[in-house]
Amino acid sequence: MYLSQTDPGQRGALRSVPATVVVLGVVSLLTDVSAEMVTAYLPLYLVYTLQVSYVQLGLLDGFYTGATAILRLVGGHLSDRWGRPKSVATLGYGLSAVTRLGMLGVGASGLGIGAMLATDRAGKGLRTAPRDAMIAMAVPADRLGTAFGVHRTMDTAGALAGPLITFLLLMYVGTGPQPIFVVSFCFALLGLIVLAGFVRTPPRPPAPGTSRPTWRDVLALLRRPPLRAAAVVAAVLGFATLSDAFVFLLVQKSTGIPLSALPLLPLVTAGVFLIAAAPAGRLADRFGRARVFVGGHVLLVGAYAVMAVVTWAVYARRGTAMRAARV
Repeated sequence: MYLSQTDPGQRGALRSVPATVVVLGVVSLLTDVSAEMVTAYLPLYLVYTLQVSYVQLGLLDGFYTGATAILRLVGGHLSDRWGRPKSVATLGYGLSAVTRLGMLGVGASGLGIGAMLATDRAGKGLRTAPRDAMIAMAVPADRLGTAFGVHRTMDTAGALAGPLITFLLLMYVGTGPQPIFVVSFCFALLGLIVLAGFVRTPPRPPAPGTSRPTWRDVLALLRRPPLRAAAVVAAVLGFATLSDAFVFLLVQKSTGIPLSALPLLPLVTAGVFLIAAAPAGRLADRFGRARVFVGGHVLLVGAYAVMAVVTWAVYARRGTAMRAARV
């Protein structure tokens, strides 16, 4: 989303991006390495190691996603109310870091794993809004696109590195969860140290004559027709989106790729995102953001339909081959 806001004609201005934006980009890079290491490993760990069913995987993913959506609202509200976005962001990054070791502590407990995933996503929800607020506070309004473009590029670089590190650990260390979660924790801890030690954002007091926002003020935002319409459309279209974990497992089962290569599939996803983000942004500027937004979901549903047809054909062929072998 942020890459789409970058003006290609301003690439020469990247050197003048404030240090706060660059440091927050480093924090996101390190944290995304940690997060994507876990994301790449979870399907293999849950389905093939802990023998979790697809229904249980869906429930866990629901906790994973739902906690993020709810806590983003909470993180933004607390950041505005306290006037300390760095403190709220630090709390969010810290929660996510702790869950890396927590995954080792809960072992094969489905309830424990669900709690750790929910806590991890709660941390992401808490930190997202205040982190973006710090970026917006650090640059003038006419440079927001460049600033968020720099940040998102660094963030996506971490998303590319995470699955690759997981793949290398699985190849050379083994499929046990300890190396994955410990190394993931180390990257998350490094990101937390960089945030706490190098990001300088003074507390932002409320403007004169204004009061700190309350939850009633937050909910009142939905009374504004443009925001309410956008929220409803986004929620409806969100139901068309499947979990990446299900897609990766479907591809692995349909193509028969080795299980050791399963963590590399998120690497492909991140790479396609990085390549397509800027062209999609230019299309949005030319044809309208709403059209491109809806068109992206239409393309997504089409991709799901293709995968469904291919999967059906693969399993039908396998069934025919098995029946012929019995004869």
